[in-house]
Amino acid sequence: MRHAITAAVKYFLGFIALAVFGYLAFGSGPTSDAKFVHAFKVAGIVAVVEVTILMFRPAPVDRLIFGANLWLIVGGSAALLKQWWVLRIYEDFDAVSMFATMLGVGIVSTAFSRAGFVGKLGHRAKVLRASLILTGAVAIALLSAINFRGDVKYAAIFPMIALSWLSRLLRTSVSDEA
Repeated sequence: MRHAITAAVKYFLGFIALAVFGYLAFGSGPTSDAKFVHAFKVAGIVAVVEVTILMFRPAPVDRLIFGANLWLIVGGSAALLKQWWVLRIYEDFDAVSMFATMLGVGIVSTAFSRAGFVGKLGHRAKVLRASLILTGAVAIALLSAINFRGDVKYAAIFPMIALSWLSRLLRTSVSDEA
């Protein structure tokens, strides 16, 4: 039981930057451009720290967390460098831009990483199958974000929770043998 709790805590700690962004942008009253910019600045810095820490772990970096953090780092960099056009794209597309970033990470990591999008070393066929399923699920989340644009709960939060659980499930389906 302790091992399961520790694993869950480690996994959810990876989403701290995204949680910080969500809270600062949406969790404390009505949204505004100033709150959006501030949320990206703070969460982008947290994402850089998070990715740096994750890179030093022996296990492959969780690709969903990496995709979300990459989205935050780009948004945070744009906010710090006053590249308003990038933030305007992010604002216009809402969660679609985040899932598009994750989809890009999924395609690249499936094609070029032994651990694939699922982020676990194992039999290549199993890694590929799990990675393709996860990539398809991210594509569905992207479609959900398009359909529910403007509704953070259905466009981002619920799909992200579903993806994180699916990712964990798929990771367990990949054997440790390479």
